[in-house]
Amino acid sequence: MEQKVRTLEELEAKKAAREAAKNLKKKRRKRRKRIFICSVIAIVVIAVVSLVGYEVYSDISGSGGDDKMYVIDVPAGAGASTVANLLANRGIIKYAPLFRMYAGNRYMFQQGRHSVSSSMTYNELLTTFASYADGGVGDQVEVVIPEGSELKQIADILEASGLVTTQDFMNEVNYGVFDYNFVNAIPRAENRLEGYLYPATYQIYPGTSPHDIVTMMLDAFNSKVMPVYNASNTTDPVDYVVTMASVIEREAASEEEMPIVSSVFNNRLYEGRKLESCATVQYILGERKPVLSEEDTEIDSPYNTYINKGLPVGPISSPGLAAVRAALYPESTPYMYFLAAPDGSKNYFSTTYEQHEQKMEQIANGEPVTDTPIETPATEADEDEDE
Repeated sequence: MEQKVRTLEELEAKKAAREAAKNLKKKRRKRRKRIFICSVIAIVVIAVVSLVGYEVYSDISGSGGDDKMYVIDVPAGAGASTVANLLANRGIIKYAPLFRMYAGNRYMFQQGRHSVSSSMTYNELLTTFASYADGGVGDQVEVVIPEGSELKQIADILEASGLVTTQDFMNEVNYGVFDYNFVNAIPRAENRLEGYLYPATYQIYPGTSPHDIVTMMLDAFNSKVMPVYNASNTTDPVDYVVTMASVIEREAASEEEMPIVSSVFNNRLYEGRKLESCATVQYILGERKPVLSEEDTEIDSPYNTYINKGLPVGPISSPGLAAVRAALYPESTPYMYFLAAPDGSKNYFSTTYEQHEQKMEQIANGEPVTDTPIETPATEADEDEDE
């Protein structure tokens, strides 16, 4: 009996030992799991801290910059918060709060335009803003962009003014990012900003980047052209109106003629005729030849309105407000043709091809040209060069 009791006790002891061993294993597994989880968390934390640290270092040191130059206009009384937001909005720094903390209350930010680079360190930026006086980047350069200018001509004007090179400006025009609704709606990649750099007189500081200059001109378009477009309630897209206005700008001899030239183009479009605009062919040629050859008018191009019906594929110049208004509000006339005077001072308008042909003969013979009154009723031409 005593032996049986010992046997039971031994069995209970063995069972307890097994349970203890089992519990010990569970505890060890839990401990290893906790260690693993903690290790993973620690690695993630270290990685995040390292990444944040790298980002912070890159921003402070300017090592992530692209070396582009920007002109920042600091208003009077601006503090670190305002300057930080200006820099962040232009992409010169990434973290406005970090710049504010870095600057603290140690700096006085001078009013005026300051030329800075995205590769500058925080210290260099702060030194620049603290040391430049009002207009510290130099005297402004006056740049006149005439109505009817093409992109390449605008670039050449800016280069001649000593502000940027033609190549740098055209690179920005072609590949720069500009967040405007009318730019985002442009259906072309090539020559996308043709017609959208508003022609005006600009005051530009030396050191202003090509991006800033393009932005300045797009801002002018946005503030000048878009209100006129929106007020018209037209259903035509902005690009259609700008394209029409650009051709009108190049063909009309004066602002007074623009609504009449617009009426000619609209009448021809309504009847399904080709526009046959010399200006569109000159745009293709890259030169404004006074007389086009037959070969010129047969060039295969989506801009050639001698071989394609409708408007060219895009604008051919930067139109002024008068041309934009003419595109939106054409005169009501029966005219289907116009012909430039030899000295370019005016255009002669005709309703029929016979009238148009008579004017061509009169000019060729050096005779006075017969004007066609606007009241002349429209009649079918016996002969039309479109056919």
